[in-house]
Amino acid sequence: MKKVLVLTYREDPHADSVCSFFDRVGVKYFRVSTEELPRDYSITFDSKSFLYRISDKSEEVEIDSSWSIWNRRVMNPDTKKGMPKDLSSVAIDESEKTWEGLLISHQGRVVNTPQSQYYANNKIDQIRFASQFGDGIVIPDTLVTNNPDSVRTFYDVHNGKICFKLHKGAVVDSPNGHLVVYTNLVTDEHMRNVDLVSQNPSLFQEYIDKDFDIRIIATERSVTGIAIYSQQSELSKIDSRKYDFKNVPHRKIELPNNVKNFCNIILTNYGLHFGVLDFVYSKDRKYVFLELNPNGQWLWLEHESGYNLTKEVAENLLF
Repeated sequence: MKKVLVLTYREDPHADSVCSFFDRVGVKYFRVSTEELPRDYSITFDSKSFLYRISDKSEEVEIDSSWSIWNRRVMNPDTKKGMPKDLSSVAIDESEKTWEGLLISHQGRVVNTPQSQYYANNKIDQIRFASQFGDGIVIPDTLVTNNPDSVRTFYDVHNGKICFKLHKGAVVDSPNGHLVVYTNLVTDEHMRNVDLVSQNPSLFQEYIDKDFDIRIIATERSVTGIAIYSQQSELSKIDSRKYDFKNVPHRKIELPNNVKNFCNIILTNYGLHFGVLDFVYSKDRKYVFLELNPNGQWLWLEHESGYNLTKEVAENLLF
């Protein structure tokens, strides 16, 4: 049976759940809390064996091709207090390149390699791919621009029903603390300040009236859709990440074959073994693709729906 190297961080509930599954079924694994290198771990590579050895205070493992690697979350090391900033940056960069060397050069299964995740993690190319797929997969009309006039035209074409989102999730510091930037409808008030768009390219999409959101957990072995009934709460209507677990049911649903096929093919296109895809099911009964996250979150879907996603994610590491 495969052995699994889990690269994550100490307080990762996703890794906790998968490692608990491995314990139950007797799978050998070695978990690394990557932020605790070098305090709690030693890592060595040499060009005689072309293998990595990793150890903690009780065990050393040699990572040959019999190991699968779960690239769950590689974190920057906690550098020593008082270390000069430039030296801290060097320590972080060298640690990052060391982990990348393992993930890129490993001759066994890696879920997922850094280069595949980088390639996949671009909304514009995802939209391009989905637009050419056909077979009933719909994309929202999308505009990326720093031209205010282009935004004005786009707003008018869609009768004011457009939304703004980020290419990449971000947390912004404010006087009220850390704020998450969600998908938001563009209002007339926003349009009065549309010239601000000239400061950087921004992503806009037509807003799709929906019955519910769908988050799909896709591996090479399974494609599982969880419906998020976001329209049952005013809080989550526009962006289902504004969680309202009390009022928003989550249920496993059966996906049509064309959607499953799309999920399998987009993973193959980007060289991924795992990905999380976001769709909406529109009022006019269409499956509208929004985005692919090559390392997305899924555990809350298991908790809310009662469906065992951990088993699917874990078994994919043993494939």
